[in-house]
Amino acid sequence: MRDFPVPKIVSSKCLEFEACRYNGLIIRSSVVENLKKHAKFHPICPEVEIGLGVPRKPVRVSDLDGRINLVQPETGLNLTDKMKEFSESFLNSLVDVDGFILKNKSPSCGTKSIKVYDGFDDSRIRGDGVGLFAASVMNKFPQLPVEDEGRLRNLIIRENFLTRVFTLADFREVKESGDFNDLIDFQTRNKLLLLSYDQECTRNMGNLLSNRTEYSLDDLKDKYGAMLLSALSEPQRVPSNINVLMHAFGYFSNNLKSPEKTFFLDSIQKYREGRLPLLAIINLIKSWMIRFEEEYLLKQTFFEPYPEDLIQVTFIFDRMA
Repeated sequence: MRDFPVPKIVSSKCLEFEACRYNGLIIRSSVVENLKKHAKFHPICPEVEIGLGVPRKPVRVSDLDGRINLVQPETGLNLTDKMKEFSESFLNSLVDVDGFILKNKSPSCGTKSIKVYDGFDDSRIRGDGVGLFAASVMNKFPQLPVEDEGRLRNLIIRENFLTRVFTLADFREVKESGDFNDLIDFQTRNKLLLLSYDQECTRNMGNLLSNRTEYSLDDLKDKYGAMLLSALSEPQRVPSNINVLMHAFGYFSNNLKSPEKTFFLDSIQKYREGRLPLLAIINLIKSWMIRFEEEYLLKQTFFEPYPEDLIQVTFIFDRMA
């Protein structure tokens, strides 16, 4: 079993931390609750931080003369400047962060499909937008994982988010205190994982480490870190995952019986068609890794990208959703 790093995650405070929702409620999220055992959270409520109480009159995003604003219709307050000033100050104060989990459908924290109203107190909805704090987050940290607790109910989105935050936390620890050999070790044990995200970028990262004499260690870490963020910026694709799975399968194919091979290839096809989750095939390969004592694959983070108890929560949560 891996020794996992501790991700640093900024979250909306109303998610499992404090009853600070506009209506005075706390929002339950099993993803956040179970991540508390493995991550260091920095909970924040932007609306409370700019001086609004609990409970409070609802705020909303409105289009005023072609510009997006955060307003509180019942009080006549325009909170746009306060929210932007707070967001800039808070985000600039963050030294290290590996990801964000924000409240969905919130006019301050919502990451997608936020109602944008036409005018200050008009009830007509002009379209969809992004919460003002969330917009600042994505502008400041465009390549970090940023999700809301609603989207994290989706199996694929949740797996991708967890994989990214634990991988970035791992590299952050290497960058903070590691030497060149730690960079090599990071690249080696994450090779299959990185290939499942971006094959070209993975090759470029390997080439960078091969030409290490051209850079100081700090510059090398910075360049490698930028490439890592780029590699992880888009979700894993099914074809790339299948390439990695077939590569791993090659380590065992000569030692497997014909029915085992057939079962594996049938499982790959079911995964391709969306009828079987990736983790089911990973567990099958892990059983062969243990059976044949394949040390190289046992060290690959692709097969255990985040703690096992979060994998169990993934399946339980999906059945409940």
